[in-house]
Amino acid sequence: MRKLSVILVLMVPAWLVLTTAPAQETSGGIIFSHHRQFRIPFNTGTGAGRLKLLQLYVSADQGRSWQPSATAPPDQGHFRYTSERDGFFWFTVQTLDLEGRRYPLTLEGATPSLKVVIDTQPPTVSLQALAPRNGEIGVSWEIRDENLDLSVPDAARLEYRPTGGASWTAVTMPAGANQVYWNSPNNGQVEVRLRARDRAGNVGEAATTVGPGANGGFVNSNQVPAQQPNQSIAPFQNNDQSQAIFNGPTEGERKLVGSKTIRLNYEVKEQGPSGVSQIELWYTQDGRSWNKYLDRSGNEVTQKNIVFDVAGEGIYGITLVAKSGVGLGDRPPQTGDRPQMWVEVDTTKPVVQLHNVMVGTGHDKGKLKITWTARDKNLHQKPIKLSYAEQFAGPWTTIDEKLANNSPYTWTMPERVPYQFHLKVEAMDQAGNIGEAITDALIKVDLAQPKARIVTVEPASSGN
Repeated sequence: MRKLSVILVLMVPAWLVLTTAPAQETSGGIIFSHHRQFRIPFNTGTGAGRLKLLQLYVSADQGRSWQPSATAPPDQGHFRYTSERDGFFWFTVQTLDLEGRRYPLTLEGATPSLKVVIDTQPPTVSLQALAPRNGEIGVSWEIRDENLDLSVPDAARLEYRPTGGASWTAVTMPAGANQVYWNSPNNGQVEVRLRARDRAGNVGEAATTVGPGANGGFVNSNQVPAQQPNQSIAPFQNNDQSQAIFNGPTEGERKLVGSKTIRLNYEVKEQGPSGVSQIELWYTQDGRSWNKYLDRSGNEVTQKNIVFDVAGEGIYGITLVAKSGVGLGDRPPQTGDRPQMWVEVDTTKPVVQLHNVMVGTGHDKGKLKITWTARDKNLHQKPIKLSYAEQFAGPWTTIDEKLANNSPYTWTMPERVPYQFHLKVEAMDQAGNIGEAITDALIKVDLAQPKARIVTVEPASSGN
């Protein structure tokens, strides 16, 4: 009998169906993605009618070991894959035919059909102003990322504009250099930003201000590099890939939870004399295929809650089915049935980046301008909290909270504020996850420069 094999489609970007066409790159047959959830289409060729099931396997150690990941019937045409972490992954497929035979029989030495690097972390970027030199202004920088290739066009972009200006002007970054000077047509302060994009399409950014600050306004006090906590979502706000993948619930239908362990409280209505003999929990992630998670019977049916442990982040449709003591009840959910409840599991903290903390001078003396960005697909309506502390570990004093994600924020400091302190920006999403960014260096708000002068001159005694 002819062996049946399956081809994982390697066309780019057709094979990797990501919902919002995020940036991705192919290098040496390896695909880079900043999503942890995606589809992998397959082509069974002319042997589809002889296949019963296809099993997707994944290897996180370059083929030394393989783990089962997802199954699909031949007519589904794709697998759904979700990773709980970033990394380098190989994929291959084993088929099961109608007679119960598997091909290949063993995965030892299996050749991968796909190689994917999942990278959800943006480059870490820091940018510092240099002292003016011969009428030129300059900055130095540092960019760190495992999957950054600076030879790729626009992998790093340095730009400046007059403070408060509308348009940015690009600055050529010399190859292999970490600083640059240039002539600025503006004799005042200019804003400078550096953006770096890795091969998965993640973007890190840092900004600073260059120029004199003696005539009032704000001068750069502390430059904070981009920071990125662990995440498993696309790195731009409102990029809800899970919903778009399977066209599931609307915004108002989803219940957000910040844990992979979900407690479901339930009640049973319309019981007859025979009572309840069975409670089943069914779930779906695509609105079509349903899986039984729990089959509760006996004394357990009297409990009024069920603990549901999910594999990872995503949207889950959940339905409970009850059976009477004589076996009557609703049928299990079928393809196309709407679940009783949609639950979105979101354990990812918002991404918070502190860009500039600028101390006011002149007419702005006593004020602090704080510039940040906060991103999350489920960001709270008023997610921002600002705090300061004399020590990095705290205790922290609240500046303001329940703020809209509108940056910058200008703080009029109280008289008794410390002369130097750390600043923290926190952002909370609708699932209760909190991301934060804290200044590494102390912010010095006392910009006074003491001056000493000679008042009188008099002879000293011979003993002095």
